[in-house]
Amino acid sequence: MLARLKTSKNGKTLPQDWLEGLSRLMNETYKTECKQNSRYFDVYGQVYQEELLLIISYLSEKDEYLAPVTLFLSSDPDQIANEEKVKETQNNFIDLVGLFFDEIFADADWNNFETNWQEVTHKNQNYWYKITRENINATLEANRLLGEDFDAEFDDELDH
Repeated sequence: MLARLKTSKNGKTLPQDWLEGLSRLMNETYKTECKQNSRYFDVYGQVYQEELLLIISYLSEKDEYLAPVTLFLSSDPDQIANEEKVKETQNNFIDLVGLFFDEIFADADWNNFETNWQEVTHKNQNYWYKITRENINATLEANRLLGEDFDAEFDDELDH
């Protein structure tokens, strides 16, 4: 399950043009780092009734399984209550993505992975993040192959 909240089910993918625009922005903004490390950014996002989820993976061009860095960002329900709040949350997520990756690229030995959801405040709003080695493309493909029932069965096992 990608979402932070267990109740987040049946999400809708964020508009493809928005995701592609953010991907272009990331790849252009960090062009030097991408070229130097033979990597690129891949962006995925879902909107649920309970949260907005944005996932940015920094993947190797040669081997997408080679030590990816993936940032997950999540909002609370009140931050997506209407179109204006969704846009504000999306803009704040873009800011946060930049702040996180600026920090990552500023330290060649950066290794501060946070695999559990942590809270972060930006522009007087509290959001949630985690940074992992997960390859989001592999996870999405596995979920597709296993089917929707797999998530439900897995969640049931966690509840017992």
